[in-house]
Amino acid sequence: MTQKIHQESSLNKKESLFEIDYIELYNRAESLSEEYKSALPFQNCFIDNFFKLSTYKNISNSFPHLDSDIWKTPVNMHMRNRSVTKQSHLRLKEYLLNENQRRLFMELNSSLFITFLEKLTGIVGLIPDPYLAEGGYVMSGNDSFLDIHADFSHHDHLMLERRLNILIYLNDEWKDEYEGALNLYDKKLNLVKSIYPIANRVVIFTTTDESFHGFPDPIKCPKDMARKSINLYYYSVPTKDRIKRKGFFPNDPTFIHIPTKE
Repeated sequence: MTQKIHQESSLNKKESLFEIDYIELYNRAESLSEEYKSALPFQNCFIDNFFKLSTYKNISNSFPHLDSDIWKTPVNMHMRNRSVTKQSHLRLKEYLLNENQRRLFMELNSSLFITFLEKLTGIVGLIPDPYLAEGGYVMSGNDSFLDIHADFSHHDHLMLERRLNILIYLNDEWKDEYEGALNLYDKKLNLVKSIYPIANRVVIFTTTDESFHGFPDPIKCPKDMARKSINLYYYSVPTKDRIKRKGFFPNDPTFIHIPTKE
């Protein structure tokens, strides 16, 4: 039986804008670890009420406005009306973030948070991505979709292997009728699991060449709403048995995804 970790000092309880009770989080990780590792169609889990309410509200309030100039909207046949965080003229996304947004990403890339991910997944030696390659804030409006795909395998700049995705959902009034669920598929592209993007739900899954996912059915939310998330990816020293490749759309294997610069 896993021994629970107990807080030993009140010094760990200091308040902050993005306060996280890591002792509680580590205990949750250990209790969910076996479920995560045995999940289908590939290793995954979602955790509701992930952050305490005040922290969640601060995270939600820090999300860029829908009209912010932080967004770019890539255009290709496999996605529509889906905006992501663009790079600045310095080729650094962080330059466009305000102080609170930077503090949030620093927290989620900290050794404290990575330890939670390692305890949950069993992956040792996870490394965050300070460059937020294909990561950051994401906003998908009405009629948007993202086709079934597997993510790119290696970080072009850091030369590390991508191992883990974490999606933090910030949708306070999301209804099932809006669609937009994250769908997980097996190797034959059979739908195995649908996870709706409701407020304060966090999805974590291991990335491989066959971890197919997406939301291919167009979103049907009101036009003044959007499916909001924070997408972060974690890496490790490359393993020997994985070949470097770009993002892969199995229904269109010749398609090459070229990230947009603006």
